[in-house]
Amino acid sequence: MENRPILEIFLLNPYFNDVELLPSDYRKIAVCESSLNPEAVNRTGKYRGLFQFDNRSWVYVGGTGDPARASVREQLLRAQKLVKKQGFARAFPQCSKKMGVK
Repeated sequence: MENRPILEIFLLNPYFNDVELLPSDYRKIAVCESSLNPEAVNRTGKYRGLFQFDNRSWVYVGGTGDPARASVREQLLRAQKLVKKQGFARAFPQCSKKMGVK
């Protein structure tokens, strides 16, 4: 989303206490996908939450409701399930490459 330094994103983030506990690789993906904003919604409304889930992926890993309204823990759990099934490169193709997450 944005190309700001990661420290600045952390310090200016109102969700800092929640997102600071993300495992390193998931934190990198979340920085790239949503600038660490668990309520993020892209311009079209299709991609939502910390990891910018589309509805199909969210449901595929057991999510219900709106990912952007789910807790950080819930979003992380769903992202971990998605990565377990697909790997980082398939689950988050652009951001995994950009952030060097394999």
